[in-house]
Amino acid sequence: MSIARVFPRRTKATPDDEYAFVGYIPLFLPPDISEVHVSCTFTWDIPEAERLATAWARIAPVKIGGPAFGDRGGEFTPGMYLKRGYTITSRGCDNRCWFCSVPWREGALREIEIREGNDVLDNNLLACSEGHIRAVFAMLERQPNARLSGGVDAGLLEPWHVELFAAAKISEAFFSYDAPEGWGQLVRAAEILKANSWYTPHKARCYVLCGYPGDTIDAAEKRCEDTLRLGFYPFAMFYRDTEGRQIKSKKWGDFQRRWTRPAIIYTTWRKMRESKA
Repeated sequence: MSIARVFPRRTKATPDDEYAFVGYIPLFLPPDISEVHVSCTFTWDIPEAERLATAWARIAPVKIGGPAFGDRGGEFTPGMYLKRGYTITSRGCDNRCWFCSVPWREGALREIEIREGNDVLDNNLLACSEGHIRAVFAMLERQPNARLSGGVDAGLLEPWHVELFAAAKISEAFFSYDAPEGWGQLVRAAEILKANSWYTPHKARCYVLCGYPGDTIDAAEKRCEDTLRLGFYPFAMFYRDTEGRQIKSKKWGDFQRRWTRPAIIYTTWRKMRESKA
């Protein structure tokens, strides 16, 4: 059965095979499409996903779903709804972060079959059992340019995890700094990372949640600068509500540009180092 997968928007993780489409029906289609899956990740794209489902119904029977519709997620199929190279080895999360929909959508943490891929997108890989974690990194040792992009829980990091980073030659591991009260965990993680030869700042990256209700540019700027001084490359991750709304102004736009562009972040890091010399 040849399934066409349709997405409301393109991201770097969108599949790129001949049965993957973004938006409305193109001029040319494979002749053997037997079913259409409209996959929606973001809640603010639901209206567009529903329009696409109606339009594609004239090609083949349509199913609509995805994280935006509260799908719990089951076993991971490489290349189906994420470009080949990405993989997910666990679902759910036992944390109850106020800004995150994973716990109510996917439920408690559960391990699933480990499928090949070089970029792990698990919600909370380090919360898995030691056996599962070691099996994931054994798989990553076979991959080129292995990465951990899902967001590594700094509070769970232990020295043996970093030994696995080194063995698998992890090129980047993204940690997360979601609230000021998480600073102590990030400091501890930095100490563990720096004790291992794997560590360099460009490998240890960190999502910094910004622009949430009550946040200010000055406070967000300080969190990003503190993260950089600590030894992580920060990446500002902007909060959106369920309607996709986020703070928009020229000042926030300038802030976003400074803290999402690697070249600018590197220049800032270099100036910090020079000022300490």
